[in-house]
Amino acid sequence: QGGQRPEPTRAAMSASGLHFQTAGYVLPASAGKPNLLAYPESPGPNSPGPTWPPNDDPKLDALAKLEMEENFSSDDSELATSAGSKKVHDDACADGFGPYLVRTCTEMFCNSRLNILLLCTPLCLLSDMLHWGKGATFCLAILALIPWGERISWVTEDWAKYTNETAGGLFLASVGNLTEIIFCLNALQGGLLRVVQVSMLGSVLSNLLLVLGCAFVVGGTRWDEQSFNKVAAVTNSGLLVVAVLALSLPSILDATHTGTGEADVAENITRAGLTAEGASYSLHLQGGGAPLWLSRFIATLLIILYCMLIYFQFVTHTHLFQDADDEDEPGVLGFYGGMFWMTFITYFIWILSDTVVDALVDASTQLGVPVLFLSGIIMPIVGNAVEHASAVIFAMHNKMEISLGVAVGSAVQISIFVIPLNVLLGSAMHEPMTLNFHIFETTVLLVTTMGVAFAVSDGKSHWLKGMTLIFAYLMIAAAFWAHSEPDLTQSVASTG
Repeated sequence: QGGQRPEPTRAAMSASGLHFQTAGYVLPASAGKPNLLAYPESPGPNSPGPTWPPNDDPKLDALAKLEMEENFSSDDSELATSAGSKKVHDDACADGFGPYLVRTCTEMFCNSRLNILLLCTPLCLLSDMLHWGKGATFCLAILALIPWGERISWVTEDWAKYTNETAGGLFLASVGNLTEIIFCLNALQGGLLRVVQVSMLGSVLSNLLLVLGCAFVVGGTRWDEQSFNKVAAVTNSGLLVVAVLALSLPSILDATHTGTGEADVAENITRAGLTAEGASYSLHLQGGGAPLWLSRFIATLLIILYCMLIYFQFVTHTHLFQDADDEDEPGVLGFYGGMFWMTFITYFIWILSDTVVDALVDASTQLGVPVLFLSGIIMPIVGNAVEHASAVIFAMHNKMEISLGVAVGSAVQISIFVIPLNVLLGSAMHEPMTLNFHIFETTVLLVTTMGVAFAVSDGKSHWLKGMTLIFAYLMIAAAFWAHSEPDLTQSVASTG
């Protein structure tokens, strides 16, 4: 019309079905976003080859520039997202240190109903100093660990908001069982190897049967049938089967007396400073025919498998473990403030765990409760009370993905991370900690794993499944009360 002709839009060019070439790659305009990784079109015998701009056509030149700009800007944003760029939050101390201190202390000590149990902390310390009795000290310490365990979980989640998604997820997964790890470290230092084994086994059983069963029952009372990701559930079941295999091999060697590790175990026990009588009993208890190197080798493999699980969860298959409705609220404590509160809470968890270990044997006598029952049933139930409540609440709101992540996911972490970690830590501390959990405990774990695997294999849940799991746990609890090791209390007391 006598004026300059306007440049064509992408929509107009796409409607015409034109194709254009960019650096030798065929880019159909109808495809929208070009694929720069597509295989280049082979030039025909009479083709002049790739040119820029192609055929000097201003229409194709304008469209190519538009496509390239959109493609690279989109790729940049995707790379930034996949790399887990650091989350941006407001400075926690922007309004001054005084308001920050008031706000964080309020969030720490007044934002949870469980914090009322924090009063048990000074009472526990007074009971220990004033000799109120080991039974009272033990009970107060166990109750005091409940709110501290809940607070350390909240602080780590808040601190993770100031890191990128991958680093935050890895950190949360690593410290998710911090309370159990600290307790086991104190027990290892006191030589209570059998208590470490039974308490870790009890945590796995309580999560798989009691926690998951309660979640199924409560969720089933509000919903006729609930569904969850079957792939994630079956994956966790497979990991639990591997953990059972790891515990079974040393136990079978010991039970059949076909191992070759008696001399090595006796040598380590002698270095631990035990008497001859204690060494003889502990030799049968902590390995028998199963060599120590076998348990440590298997533990190392389990740690590697756990690292692969973390990579699977946070890198390659994040969609299986993420909740679509999860919203990232702003952090409260700040990056360095979160580190301070984590250190503060960890100190009190360490003190209380040490108190529990010191009072365990005498508390068993005063309360009339077997040591195995206290270690394998009572302590895991009380120590995992927060996880129990959260799994039930999520199931009540039909968020079964998160509920199973709390129950089954925690059991997997203990099985393939905390238990082998204690074996390796025992090796560093010259303690003969092995994966020989004995035939009774290993058989219980095997049957439990099989039952839970069947329960979650179809990706559906209802209240009857939950009741089945709860009744199974009650049977196991009764068996722990009836299961007696006559010399256990004497041996434990001598090692303390």
